[in-house]
Amino acid sequence: MTPTVTHALTGPVRPVPGVLLPDLLHRATSARPAATALVAPDATCTYAELHARVQRLARELLGRGVGGEDRVAVLLPRTADSVVALLAVLTAGATYVPVDSGYPAQRISAMLTDARPGLAITTRALADRLAPGVPALLLDDPDVVAAIAARSAAPVRAADRARPITPHDAAYVLFTSGSTGRPKGVTVEHRSLMNLVASHRELFFGPATDHLGRDRLRVAHTAAQSFDAAWDPLLWLFEGHELHLVDDATRQDPELLVRYLVEQRVDVIETTPTFAEQLDHNGLFDPAHPHRPGVLALGGEAIGPAQWDRLRALAHLLALNLYGPSECTVDAFIARLSAYPAPTIGLPVANTVAYVLDDRRRPCAPGETGELYLAGAGVARGYLHRPDLTSERFLDDPWQPPGARMYRTGDLVRQADDGTLVFAGRADGQVKLRGQRLELGEVEAVLQRHDSVAQAAVVVREDAPGAQHLVAYVVAARGARCVPAELLAYAGESLAAYMVPAAVVPLDALPLSPNGKLDRPALPRPEFAAPPGGREPATPTEHLICRLFADVLAVPAITPDDDFFERGGTSMTAIHLITAARTEGLPLRLQDIFEHRRAEALAGFVDGG
Repeated sequence: MTPTVTHALTGPVRPVPGVLLPDLLHRATSARPAATALVAPDATCTYAELHARVQRLARELLGRGVGGEDRVAVLLPRTADSVVALLAVLTAGATYVPVDSGYPAQRISAMLTDARPGLAITTRALADRLAPGVPALLLDDPDVVAAIAARSAAPVRAADRARPITPHDAAYVLFTSGSTGRPKGVTVEHRSLMNLVASHRELFFGPATDHLGRDRLRVAHTAAQSFDAAWDPLLWLFEGHELHLVDDATRQDPELLVRYLVEQRVDVIETTPTFAEQLDHNGLFDPAHPHRPGVLALGGEAIGPAQWDRLRALAHLLALNLYGPSECTVDAFIARLSAYPAPTIGLPVANTVAYVLDDRRRPCAPGETGELYLAGAGVARGYLHRPDLTSERFLDDPWQPPGARMYRTGDLVRQADDGTLVFAGRADGQVKLRGQRLELGEVEAVLQRHDSVAQAAVVVREDAPGAQHLVAYVVAARGARCVPAELLAYAGESLAAYMVPAAVVPLDALPLSPNGKLDRPALPRPEFAAPPGGREPATPTEHLICRLFADVLAVPAITPDDDFFERGGTSMTAIHLITAARTEGLPLRLQDIFEHRRAEALAGFVDGG
């Protein structure tokens, strides 16, 4: 007999659609062939045009022997081809593996070595980022272009595939940060993705169209394509809406993005609470603004009380809080802000069960803080080629029939009086920093691979409200010396930019608590101080950039040799820097700050036009 749990939260029980995403694309195309489906930086496609491009590329993949459970890596710039490739991989019945071209070469190599794709879809400019031995389909190769164009645009049918797609086939593999210093690939099946579609129809898409009074909306896609949140805007495409794939420079710059959303009259945007604050600062949600998106979905990090109050009070805005780990297919909870007076992750989506358990995996009473475990249709298959990690996080569910599993999220929550769950922090070393999920252990493992480092501890510090920094504390190996600049450069060779610490602090020893554990509160506050002996600015532009750096970072002085991020800058302060620079007539972009981090280099970039 299956034991019962009295404090489980259960989402609506709904039938999971028997069709798959390729079928939904065909239905949407049949219903609106001439309607705009995709607006990308390089092209605009109707549903008929997009569908034809997808079918031709899918047939090319099938012609190359690609089929069910074959993994296909997609390493492409943010163009229409990136969306076509994703859809073509699914249409061929294969498994989509997105790879961010902005990642360091070592990280891309580690991901591809783990994924073992049978094919990679890329371009000639990016092909050198592939791991050795991975066959490449170069979409800008003239012979490949001709071969794809020669393929039929007729819909791919079951008979065209070597075997039919089943709901339990893998739809995609998404790599997330790993505590061992190695990214891990979450494998999500078609059944879980279709459950998300069905749930969003009821809890997201339907309320959005009702709120705006239209059955076709313009939806902005601003997430990185290797981030699980990239699926939320994409799914609108299968419902017949118009998807806007925003280019990298625009999606990362609040001022440019607001301008784009207004000019294109975009109705729906999903982003992090931190970035939404910047959009709000630029007037996007102001009732007097010439155009305002009517739907805002927030995810990736917790929403603060002040922002919650501000957004829920806007009558013209349907604001939603989306919560969910990659291991449970993007979104496991949805809360409509206007329905709750205080921040909450809300209630489970369709066919999802949530347990709040103590450290002995016993149910917590309402109001008690415990760890969140998720079960149901959204639970992923596990970590690709990592049975050890899979067995640690994907556990047998004792409250469901044999064979059912639950995922241990590592998130601490408590059940409020209204039955919803309130986020209360993390139970492990995983954190969310400005919307990006990372394992502190992965950053520590990378630093400890450097010959000069014996020990490393990485923490997220917030020494001033809203100013979060990733800081590394290191102890030198015997006979060695830790040089912060060297370690930051070393970390940047294998970690994504958002995972590289803002500062490295050498210590003689890591502070320990009486029980021998790392005493995190005793770690010293980093001093983002200027290195001694810096030269004076030599040009008017250097003078201006140094002044802007100092103003934004709230430090007395900056030298031309100073690195913005080593002096305490973050992604958010970089956005403030862009705003300040534009008031001085410098039209900088966010990527310019990341590429030219030192004041001297940024000034040279500006003077060079």
